[in-house]
Amino acid sequence: MQPQAHSINPAMLFESHTNLQIKQYQLIPYNVRLKTPWETASSTLYFRQGLLVKLIINESLFAIGECAPMEEIGTESLAQAQDFLHKQLPFFINKSININLLSDMDLFPACRFAIETALLSLIAQQEKKEIVHLLNRINNGNNEQKTKSIKVNSMLGPLNKEILSTTKKQEKLGFSCFKIKLGLKTLKEEIQALELLFKKTSPSTLFKLDANKSWTLDETGSILNFLKPYEQRIDCLEEPLKDYDYDIYQKLQNSTPVNIALDESFLSEGLNLSKHTTNIFENYPVKQLILKPMALGGILKTLELVKQAQQYKIKTTITSSIETAYGLWPIVHLCATVNNKQFHGLATASWLEDTLIEPPEINHGIITL
Repeated sequence: MQPQAHSINPAMLFESHTNLQIKQYQLIPYNVRLKTPWETASSTLYFRQGLLVKLIINESLFAIGECAPMEEIGTESLAQAQDFLHKQLPFFINKSININLLSDMDLFPACRFAIETALLSLIAQQEKKEIVHLLNRINNGNNEQKTKSIKVNSMLGPLNKEILSTTKKQEKLGFSCFKIKLGLKTLKEEIQALELLFKKTSPSTLFKLDANKSWTLDETGSILNFLKPYEQRIDCLEEPLKDYDYDIYQKLQNSTPVNIALDESFLSEGLNLSKHTTNIFENYPVKQLILKPMALGGILKTLELVKQAQQYKIKTTITSSIETAYGLWPIVHLCATVNNKQFHGLATASWLEDTLIEPPEINHGIITL
């Protein structure tokens, strides 16, 4: 028997706010240096560039949404985003707030994220509530904030010489789950570094291992074989295979108790995320998904995907795309709404030299709203 589908209805958030008319907008570019280069198997990031979209109702009611494109994770380019927003935003002038303002943006997910979060912020301000209350309304049918605490993992980056000392410092700060980028050295070197890390850290410490589509099936098998004594300490193994193949991933997942997780492959499978069906996740080949709202086109679409995945017992982790605090805060509110007890990837503000506004505070690996 298939799980019964329960969809959210974002339009209801806008229905009672059509009296709000957008009178002005501003498009503000930013360029923030990373404290440490962000390395993956395919690229290295030194700066975070994006655009702030400011929608103005009047002098006392306005909101800012962040457009932080990153082609590496499947969004439009910065140039494409800038061109789209310059053309699109003039049509918003004197328009009432409604869900249709988000139409026809599937090819511009970072732009949609910015506009959507700005609109939700305007609605929340008028109601004197927070975005989490709006999301709870469409997710649970009420405005109550069910959780005030979100568990987060620490983002360690690649397996460098400082990885062990950095991890132990972060353990002392209260973090108990760490994400590591793999696929940047030889398999033998990374296995040796991981073994040292597992042996020298607390037995209760968990690890998310992100290979960024680096390995062959045989190499992935070697990693999983090495991980057998440490399986209880692996939260997930993310994107191990160079190429996505449904059958191979299904066999791989069936061969190990470790959660295999998909991120970029989920986006590149060609799913039309604007038209969710009830069986996107039926017989899905892996046990976990990594969801980036900036790449998916907003927090409303991400919430819908989480809700559907839960029906098929697929774990979901929500993660930042190294946005500034303007983009990070709405994602925090989304994670509070989801409340799925997972370690979410929100501890990224410390990678930026400037977060533009005050970021969420993390204490002992927890963000408290």
